[in-house]
Amino acid sequence: MKSHAAAVLVVLCLRLAQAGSVVSYVGDIDQWQVEVFAGSANPGGILEGPALEAGFDHHGSLCFLPSGEAYFATGGVVFHISKEGTFRFLAGLPGMYGCQDGPVTRATLGLQSSICLDGKGGLYIGDRSNRCIRRLLQKDGGWIVETVAGDPSKPEWKDKPVDGTGREAVFKYLHSNVVADAQGTAFIMDDNFLRRITPDGKVETLNPQGGSGKPDDAPLESARFSLIMGGGMCFGPEGALYVADRWNHCIRKVDLAARQVTIAVGPGTGYRDGPEKNCGFHDSPGHIVYDPYRKRFNTNGVDDWGLRAWQNGEMRTIAGGVPNSKALEGPARESRIGWCGTFALDPRPPHEIYFWSGHGWTGRIGRLYRPAERKGDNR
Repeated sequence: MKSHAAAVLVVLCLRLAQAGSVVSYVGDIDQWQVEVFAGSANPGGILEGPALEAGFDHHGSLCFLPSGEAYFATGGVVFHISKEGTFRFLAGLPGMYGCQDGPVTRATLGLQSSICLDGKGGLYIGDRSNRCIRRLLQKDGGWIVETVAGDPSKPEWKDKPVDGTGREAVFKYLHSNVVADAQGTAFIMDDNFLRRITPDGKVETLNPQGGSGKPDDAPLESARFSLIMGGGMCFGPEGALYVADRWNHCIRKVDLAARQVTIAVGPGTGYRDGPEKNCGFHDSPGHIVYDPYRKRFNTNGVDDWGLRAWQNGEMRTIAGGVPNSKALEGPARESRIGWCGTFALDPRPPHEIYFWSGHGWTGRIGRLYRPAERKGDNR
C-alpha cells in the first residue's frame, strides 16, 4: 500500500495564512532539491565564465540541444552554454542594444528577447524590443544574425496586425516567448494575436477576427486572449499550442489542426492547487513548459511562490509553495520562489528542470533535481 501511494500524486495540503490558498505537493516532493545552477548575482553586468561566475542581470530564455549544450538569451546577448556549464558570448554586444544584422561579432539585439531551436540547426529570436523575429544560423563557417520578419523602423500596427513576408510584416508587442515546430515554423503571441512565421519569413495572423477579450472557447479565427504584460507558450504532446493567458487567469489550448481554442486550466485566482478547472494562480499564469519525460506541464503564476506541475487533470506544487521562505537552496518544499518562470528541461537523463525567480534569485538560474538520480555525474 505504501509503495503504491508513493508512485502516485499524493495530496499534502497546507492551508496558508493567505485566504483561499491551498498547496498540494506532488507525492515525491521530499525527493527534490533546489540549487543555483548559474549566475553570480553580480550587479556589474553581463559576464562570461563558469556557470557560477557568469553574470547577467535580467531574466531570459533558455533552450537545450539534445547534446546538453544550451543557449541563453538575456540582456541583449545570447550565451552558448557548454555541456560542462561554461557561458560564452555567441551573439549580441553587452550593453549595446540595437537591430543590426550580420556576423555575430557586429550584430546587435534588443534588450528583451526569447529563443528556441528552429529545427534546422539554428535559433529563432523573438526580439521583443525591436518588434521582429530574427534568426541565428551558421553560414560560411561562422554564425550570423538575420531578420526573418518585421521591421523596427516601421510604426507598430494599431488596430489589426499587418501580415506579409519579411519586412512587410508589422508586429506590435511580442508578449510570449517564440516557439517552433520540427519543420521550422515559428509561433508567437503578438499583443493578443497569434502569429505564424514560416522559415522564409511569411507571417500570418491565425486569429484575425479575435484579439483582446474574455477566454471563451472559440474557433481559432475569432479567439480572444488577454496577455497584457506577457505570457508563456509551449507545444504539448499532441502538437497543440498551450498559452498562459495571463489576465484571463487560465491556460488555453490552441488546436492548430482543428483550428479551435479551448480553456485547459482555470480560470481561477488565488494560489490553489487541485483539479484543473478549480485551481488558481495568486496573480495569473505566466509561463508554461511541457515536460515530455514525465508527461506533464510545468507552470507558474507571475507573482506566485511555487513551481507547479499540471498532469492528469490536477495541478500540484513541485517547489516552493511557502510564502516568505528564507531558504534559497535545499529541499524543494522549503525553497524561496517568487516571480518565477520554468523555462527549460535538460534533454539528458535525469532531465533536470531549470527556472528563474525573483526574491533573492535575481541574476541567477535555478535548477530542480533529485540527488538520487545523479549517480555521480558532474552536474
